[in-house]
Amino acid sequence: MPNTDKNHMDKLTDRPASQRKIADILAAARVEFFAHGFSAATIEAIAARAQVSKVTIYSRFKDKENLFGQVVRAESAHMRENFVPENLAEKTLRQVLLHAALAMLDFLLREDRVRLERMLAAEMARDPTIGKMFLENGPLRMAESLKALLRVSIDKGEIHSDDVEASAEMFAGLVMGRMDLLLRYGHKMKLSAADREKRATRAVDAWMLIHQP
Repeated sequence: MPNTDKNHMDKLTDRPASQRKIADILAAARVEFFAHGFSAATIEAIAARAQVSKVTIYSRFKDKENLFGQVVRAESAHMRENFVPENLAEKTLRQVLLHAALAMLDFLLREDRVRLERMLAAEMARDPTIGKMFLENGPLRMAESLKALLRVSIDKGEIHSDDVEASAEMFAGLVMGRMDLLLRYGHKMKLSAADREKRATRAVDAWMLIHQP
């Protein structure tokens, strides 16, 4: 998001009432976008669900594109918390990555996430910027957070990597495997807590073995 948009949001979130209203709008927008996709979701429906006026939404988010970006960013923020370098103060990198891997699996298996990505993939044929908005505010931001975590671990001598970007991509690939592809194309997949633990542990241990110093 451009700095002008960030400054705009900062000015509007300095009061509790504004914070609550923005939270209500984001919650309503999340429901509409996840249920209908970007194109079919309307500011009118979001305003009605949030019980605010359209003018209020436009004054706080400028347009539907920025609102969508903020929703995706809020969704990814929960995942990015797993990659905060400060987590290494009390946990080993393996523990941090294992927790992150389990969170990734939970996120991947969410039906609303799968539904949204299917709709966005279809909409991209009409408007490629939709995919760009999603990637920049979600997956690419999470990748940057993971790379920052890995750089700290590398500096501490815990792991070795000649290419942090490739290492971050490898981690995601080992955790997801073909799950993302299969789910997007309608494959039904149910993993028990034990199955998720096993999959996450296997992925993390394989990644750690490759990156041992």
